Amino acid sequence: METTVDEPSWLRTASWIGCPLAGGALGVGVWAIAAWVSSLDAFPFQGVFKVLTKLPQPWATIAAVAGGLVLGLVFAVIWAAERLVVTVSPTRVTLVRGDKTRRIEADLEAVYLDGKELVLRTTDGREIAREKTDLRNHELAPAFAEHGYPWRDEPPVER
Repeated sequence: METTVDEPSWLRTASWIGCPLAGGALGVGVWAIAAWVSSLDAFPFQGVFKVLTKLPQPWATIAAVAGGLVLGLVFAVIWAAERLVVTVSPTRVTLVRGDKTRRIEADLEAVYLDGKELVLRTTDGREIAREKTDLRNHELAPAFAEHGYPWRDEPPVER
């Protein structure tokens, strides 16, 4: 038997829906200020704003919304690729991020969060894994404790 710890399914779904929608709304906002930005003497990416003001309606709005949707989708893809999924069994800890999978089969002395990083240390004091994660202590601790791993609420004192 194994336990998997991941972001909640509602958050994963919301990221795929919410990021593009927020991007589309941002695109509408960009279109709304495009005339003002293109009138300034200098502004980053001012050429993009000038192109938007020269497009006829409704194409300007469609282009702004589509561009925002695409940027939101790119953000959602990056978010998904950076997500850490932790699977714990009595004999192995598996860490999955994007298309990379790392299986750890070692005697562990301590498992803990050091800030926003999950750390696994062996009985001889070596740190064999340190992975950035948004998973929290109360999500990870029960999974490791259930399978007999030494979860620590605080990083152990260095030897």
